[in-house]
Amino acid sequence: MHTLRQFFSTRSRLLTKEDYSNVFNHSEKKASNRYALLLALPHSGPHHSRLGLIVAKKNVRSAVDRNRVKRLVREHFRRHPQTQTKDTIFMARKGIADLSNSEIRYHLQQLWAKLDTVAAHP
Repeated sequence: MHTLRQFFSTRSRLLTKEDYSNVFNHSEKKASNRYALLLALPHSGPHHSRLGLIVAKKNVRSAVDRNRVKRLVREHFRRHPQTQTKDTIFMARKGIADLSNSEIRYHLQQLWAKLDTVAAHP
């Protein structure tokens, strides 16, 4: 059985301190719930949508849980194309590690839908 290899490419990531700072300082769109916060900075041009992850040890104690949350967020970002090109930062909050994978996926779906709704209504 041959499976398609999927990965989170470099062009899909926020890589530098300046990338993160730019989104933090100029974010125009925000969506949050009890478990996470999304900040987004729409842009036009040749860039693709990019994602930055912040899953702090303070909020998610176990390395296994931090990696699981990051994997689920990257998977969601990759499988659900963005409606507009933007740089997005995902910040995990306390309690997200207590959720099952399906619950995290549900909350991610809700957050991104909320972000798209905010983006559609400036």
